[in-house]
Amino acid sequence: LQGQIHIHATVEGSGQRHTQMRPFNVFVRPDSLYLNFLPDFYREVDFIGRYLKIFEQGFEPVVQTLETLWANLDPLTASQAMLPFLAHWVGWPTKVPWDTPTQRRLIRRAMELYRWRGTRRGLRLYLHLYSGLSLDQPDTPEAQRQISIQEIFNEGFKLGRARLGNDTIMGGSRPYHFIVRLRSPHSHPLDETLIRTIIDQEKPAFCTYDLYIESLRT
Repeated sequence: LQGQIHIHATVEGSGQRHTQMRPFNVFVRPDSLYLNFLPDFYREVDFIGRYLKIFEQGFEPVVQTLETLWANLDPLTASQAMLPFLAHWVGWPTKVPWDTPTQRRLIRRAMELYRWRGTRRGLRLYLHLYSGLSLDQPDTPEAQRQISIQEIFNEGFKLGRARLGNDTIMGGSRPYHFIVRLRSPHSHPLDETLIRTIIDQEKPAFCTYDLYIESLRT
């Protein structure tokens, strides 16, 4: 930092005023943060602060890295180069051609998807994370949901259990069959092949299903 200093001096008795100008350098040394952990009398010597600043400048990048390490371990904030590592960490497949935002959401919720695999809740959550369709409120009728999963099989006619008009059908039922119906806005097309891959992966092996994708016009 370049600057100038003005020195005003008056020779006693002569009444003359002399002004001299000299260039000088100012070295601004911010105090070391490490001084905050030492008794106050260490601040009286400038050398202590300058000496500690050497170590602070060496260790501070490491401290900053540790303070932001959480962002590298969160799939939503990690760099794209870290996503394969995070996917491998939770055993998530990376061969499926997901777009980056979808991949981030799926990796982050991978453990929850594993926990509910083979259930309606797990399949609905997976389809929600992929498609972005709403999960709707729990009290919304199944037939009105954007992601509707309806089971159409029943026990049929069983003596001692059947109720007239409810489950007295004899034959004609499809055991372990369900219907997936996705109601997507017209501006949000869905990949049917990829959706079938998701359902085949998440459903129990003995179940069958039908898939219907409806386009909602707004």
